[in-house]
Amino acid sequence: MTFEIFDIVEKEDEIHVFVQISYRNRHNKNQGLQKLQVKTNDIVSELLNRKISHGKTLSTTTLKNYRSEDIAGTWIFEKKKLDKSAEKVILSIEEEKPASKNKSKAKKKTSK
Repeated sequence: MTFEIFDIVEKEDEIHVFVQISYRNRHNKNQGLQKLQVKTNDIVSELLNRKISHGKTLSTTTLKNYRSEDIAGTWIFEKKKLDKSAEKVILSIEEEKPASKNKSKAKKKTSK
């Protein structure tokens, strides 16, 4: 998918992605542009191609190249939070306790 503009701005805990696509003028059929919609899945796959990790989506939009007011938009994602380094944990070895000797025995059924 080709974008005219694909800008990524990282703020404190958010990633803002501004996208603009080419406008398809319906009166000029010789442009060779087909109708196109850009949805959140397209933006997520482009971010993956650029190896930019992100969290969940906070704001979305849909771009359409056949409507002049819908050729640009901004998606907002959370920044992916990195796990904090694990605290040092000391594992103590517990002694095994002997198994209890009181096991219930199965009773035979008797018929009367």
